[in-house]
Amino acid sequence: MTQATLENSLQTHRKIIYRLAFLDGIALLVLGFVAVPVKYLLDIPLGVKILGPIHGTLFLSLMIASISAVTRGALRPQLAALLFVGALLPLGAFYADYRLRQNYPELAG
Repeated sequence: MTQATLENSLQTHRKIIYRLAFLDGIALLVLGFVAVPVKYLLDIPLGVKILGPIHGTLFLSLMIASISAVTRGALRPQLAALLFVGALLPLGAFYADYRLRQNYPELAG
């Protein structure tokens, strides 16, 4: 594999992680601030039944992609740890996205 091909592959991996983190952050916010209150205040659990598995799938996909990126050298372990913690906290994913863009400027565009 040539150097240019390898760098392109690493950039693609980072972009996938960036998008997964952003989508997971949105799913967590909607789940926590819309679906769960609607479930308990209005006794309508449909939002949690739909968004819960979506958020879970995005979270697991983000974790698998992050571990893969660390082993391939596409992502520093500190950023992977930040992504993990950020995915657990409301608004944390958006801070992790911000740090990803700082460390990898190609994600900003």
